[in-house]
Amino acid sequence: MARYFFDLHECGSVTRDPEGQELPDIDVARETAIESARAIMCYELSHGHLCLSCHIDINDNEGRNLERVAFRDSVEISGSSAS
Repeated sequence: MARYFFDLHECGSVTRDPEGQELPDIDVARETAIESARAIMCYELSHGHLCLSCHIDINDNEGRNLERVAFRDSVEISGSSAS
């Protein structure tokens, strides 16, 4: 198993993942990042705001970026903004 680090980029600030998680592969790491993004968005919504510009970078043990999971890509957005 490989160790993946999930760095949160939220509204101009970065929270680095100092420990990471051992996971079987990048597909599981991607699903983990999507679940985390959704949980963060739920928390934000419960406090009356939501930023869809935030993202989570998945990095390997050497600090190389493997993938970026955008919050906006972690949910299906439907409906119209026009009223």
